[in-house]
Amino acid sequence: MQGEIDAAVQARREDELLRLAQSADARIHIDLGEVTFMDSGGLRLLYHAATAGSGAPVLERVPRRVRDLLELSGVADLFELSDDEPGEDGS
Repeated sequence: MQGEIDAAVQARREDELLRLAQSADARIHIDLGEVTFMDSGGLRLLYHAATAGSGAPVLERVPRRVRDLLELSGVADLFELSDDEPGEDGS
C-alpha cells in the first residue's frame, strides 16, 4: 500500500484484498512503508484483511501514525506488526 489510504481506496480495493486474503495459503504480508495517511476507511480495509484470511496478517514497515491508529482503535492485536518501522519521512 502507498499514499493516502482512505474510504475511496477502500471502496476500490476491498474486494481485491478480501479475495487475496481468502485464497492465500499462508498469512498475508502488507507493506505500509509508503502510506502517508490512513483514516477509518483504510482501517476498515486492514480489518477485513485480518478477519478474512488464515492467521493474523503481517503489517510491515508500519508508520508510527498508522501504528497509533491501530492501537487507538483497539485492533492492533489482529495483526503481527513487524519491527522495521520507517522514519517519519517514510525512509
